[in-house]
Amino acid sequence: MKKIILFLAVISLPKLGFSQFKLDFGGSLGVSNYLGDIGGKEKPRRDFIYDMNITQTRITSGAFARYKLTPVISVKGSLNYIRIQGNDALSANPERFSRNLSFRNNMFELSAVGEYYFYKSSDMSGRPGLKGSRKRVDFRTYVYTGVGALYSNPQAEYKGSWVNLRDYQTENVAYGPIAVVIPMGIGLTYTINRHYRFGFEFGFRKTFTDYLDDVSTSYSPEIFAGEVGAPGAKYASDRASLSNRNVELIDNGVSSPINAANYGWSKESNGDKLNKRGDDSHNDNYLTASLSFSYVLKGKNKFYKQKYKSLSQRRKIVKRKTRAKF
Repeated sequence: MKKIILFLAVISLPKLGFSQFKLDFGGSLGVSNYLGDIGGKEKPRRDFIYDMNITQTRITSGAFARYKLTPVISVKGSLNYIRIQGNDALSANPERFSRNLSFRNNMFELSAVGEYYFYKSSDMSGRPGLKGSRKRVDFRTYVYTGVGALYSNPQAEYKGSWVNLRDYQTENVAYGPIAVVIPMGIGLTYTINRHYRFGFEFGFRKTFTDYLDDVSTSYSPEIFAGEVGAPGAKYASDRASLSNRNVELIDNGVSSPINAANYGWSKESNGDKLNKRGDDSHNDNYLTASLSFSYVLKGKNKFYKQKYKSLSQRRKIVKRKTRAKF
């Protein structure tokens, strides 16, 4: 996975100063939301935005560099901080509410994408016809996709502090902090005077992990039997509590719509319906929407340097000599 990150970093850095107005770099700020097992609305899990809880929207920010390969294709490398979270207590679904799980995840995403400009309009003007009033404005809309590496660390609030859920293996499953992600979406840019570029982008991230929220499969019989399990004795006493948090509703005086026996492992269930904790048929995904600003660099190509650099130097010398005569 380290090789993947290094590869993304290398291909996302365009060559500086190769030709005019092809490279821009800047930053973005926006919002993010999570699509997964925890929280949601009144129904069981649904795809895309239909199960999104808008109250759990959080912040995203990042930095990027973009290089224009052709008039309609650019490549962009970016590093983003993305925060997502979910809470069963906010769901109107009785089963989810009674499960009573919650999490937050501060993630870092390194990606390289290609942008295809399907519409563009150059030299837009506010007041044409008046001398000096016309500014060069470039407007473009595009779609994009690519590949990225995601660092993920789901946490839960437990006994007054935030704990790293991956350490406790709440489903008796070991998973790593790095996952592959496919960014895709649509955006637009608005460039003023060739140098100042404003943008908006809406993106969907398809991931190849179901553990952004630490929930995927079922409750583990090893945990509820009191066995130490893979993480070791250091975490054994808290594993069952973090895996099944239905009992906390009763401790806090909240009436649970679903019997607590439905949220845990039991010999009677034989690992069937009562043992279900998450939905392992779908991976976790997330959405982003952000505003950006970047500065477009002006470079000179090799032809310009070879043919015109010496000529411009000679002009400067002649001009200085001419001034010296008077």
